[in-house]
Amino acid sequence: MSAKSQNPDSIYTQQVKQLLDMVYPQDAGYGSVFEDARHFYTLTPELEKHVEVISERLAKIENDPKREVLCEQLRKQRKDALRKMEEERLSRLDRIETVSLKLLTLTEGDNEHETLQMSAKFLGTIMLLTRGPEGNFARVHQRFKPLYKAVLTLRLVDKLLSHDTIAHKYLSKYREALSRFRGNRYWQEKWRTELAIPLITASLLQDIGLQSPGAITILRGENNDQNEFRLLEEEQRKQLLKLNYHFTMKYLGEGLGIPAYVGNNKDERTHFIKMHEDASQFMQQLVKDAFISKTGLGEVIKIPQIYVSTVLSTKQDYSRKQLPKGYLLINQLSKKGGLNKRLADDFNALVGYFPQGFGITFIPLNERGTEKDQFECAVVIGLSPSHPMEPVCKVVTRNQKYISAGAQEVVSKNRNLYFSANKKKLMRVGKKRLQEIMSQLSGNFTPDAIEQLVPGFWEPYDFFSYKKHQNLWAKNH
Repeated sequence: MSAKSQNPDSIYTQQVKQLLDMVYPQDAGYGSVFEDARHFYTLTPELEKHVEVISERLAKIENDPKREVLCEQLRKQRKDALRKMEEERLSRLDRIETVSLKLLTLTEGDNEHETLQMSAKFLGTIMLLTRGPEGNFARVHQRFKPLYKAVLTLRLVDKLLSHDTIAHKYLSKYREALSRFRGNRYWQEKWRTELAIPLITASLLQDIGLQSPGAITILRGENNDQNEFRLLEEEQRKQLLKLNYHFTMKYLGEGLGIPAYVGNNKDERTHFIKMHEDASQFMQQLVKDAFISKTGLGEVIKIPQIYVSTVLSTKQDYSRKQLPKGYLLINQLSKKGGLNKRLADDFNALVGYFPQGFGITFIPLNERGTEKDQFECAVVIGLSPSHPMEPVCKVVTRNQKYISAGAQEVVSKNRNLYFSANKKKLMRVGKKRLQEIMSQLSGNFTPDAIEQLVPGFWEPYDFFSYKKHQNLWAKNH
């Protein structure tokens, strides 16, 4: 089954794609969060140099009454250049805020359950917009990572806030933020401005220093002829890490800063500045700590980053079969003391073993609860599964034919064909029958692919490319 280009996407899928483009579009020139950073790294230094040159000229002639006209012109030029820099800074902040609020609209519900469902839908849609290890997948994954991370970070912090003890001074002030799920308007607004937007910003811009000219040269080569996703040499890696850290922190501090206060109430202005300075410092501390691991705070964004580097990997050996390794990697790192165990456990309880949008193949049950001699396909659609190995799924085939109105089902571990022990149960069906099933489900199936006769997973990209299949998260029919 192949995608039909004339089939438009559902409104929701269009909204997700638009948001992805607002952060990191396929093509430059449309204005985006990442393009704003590239401009800051390349154009702002020129403006700063311009201001410096004007100031030096002014300093030489400022006290000469004969040069008053020229002084006036230079002051105006400097003022215009400074105003332009400030307008660009505020515009960058404004774009981040717009992106953050749109993301919250798509992932934040009226209560905790709805918020988890909406977040699962967003993450699943992103995954279902990727083709697996085909074509220029690394570029696609690179574009999709920032928003995917941001949603996971928000949900991880919600889990963190539900614990009794929060050591961090800033975070501990927001323990009451979960009352936003009980209709508390004050906390809805406070959480959004003082916690959610800084968390989203930190996630989106965690590696923004890689957009600086020096970093791009290391990645793409002097003549732009290198594959930026190749394995770098040790020296290049060290240099890239330094550049990434330096320019990321520079961007968060100088490139963004805090919003401008509008109004003339002195007390209000003082409160506004203090609140935004605190939020900005928290956001910068988060990113800094994710780089240098001093306080453990950075793990709030570092754990999602590690997970996403597997789930949306840019490595050449990327395979859909490896997706559950994101869960296992977090598990291993926490056992070795490389990550905070409680936070890692919280995260793994949130994501489960199988990522959102993963294609599950499983053995269905008949009306009597007995396993059938066939398999069906499903897509993972739920966060926080009761058991990490038993995902909440939407069934998308019936008797191996695609349907758009399947039921939601928790697929138990002993019926999930990802676990090879279960494959043996279907081998009794016979090779011929299995070949028939496979040829119905996959257009490019070849009878020679015997090891694929009982697939451990399936690729739902083509299925999802049809508008009528895009609302996997609708209630049971």
